[in-house]
Amino acid sequence: MILVVTRMLAALAGAAIAVMTLIVVASVVMRYLVGAPFRFTEELGGLLLAACLFAALPYAIAANLNIRVTLVSERLSGVAARVAWVVGQAILVAFCAVFAYEAWQITELTLRLALRSEQARLPLGPWLVLMTASAAAGGAIAAWQALRPPPRDKPLAL
Repeated sequence: MILVVTRMLAALAGAAIAVMTLIVVASVVMRYLVGAPFRFTEELGGLLLAACLFAALPYAIAANLNIRVTLVSERLSGVAARVAWVVGQAILVAFCAVFAYEAWQITELTLRLALRSEQARLPLGPWLVLMTASAAAGGAIAAWQALRPPPRDKPLAL
């Protein structure tokens, strides 16, 4: 079930990349053929980039595709390997928890004040909710994985 939900988020990330590409291409065409680029391109492109990164985060963690420093841990076995895995996951959980908590503080303020981007006046709330929820989901997945055996050979198949 976790992989199904995280795959849907990864598909959302892929859609964000596709939309971002289309917007940039359309903006270039408008700039050089019409002489009037879209005024929202930079802001929307940045928001889509952040959305694609954060939407892909839970899947990367669930599928063990995130970057790991395994210089020492890959040489361990038995109880030592298990301890290294749990400590690594605990660090990831702590990072995600702190990030989600801090992001929620900003998200709550943004939603309360209905803040918008500077030039295009795009609502910022939905983007920040996605960022906060993705960080929290990533931490929850990492905590769940800490209870399981560490991955040995390769990440889960896409």
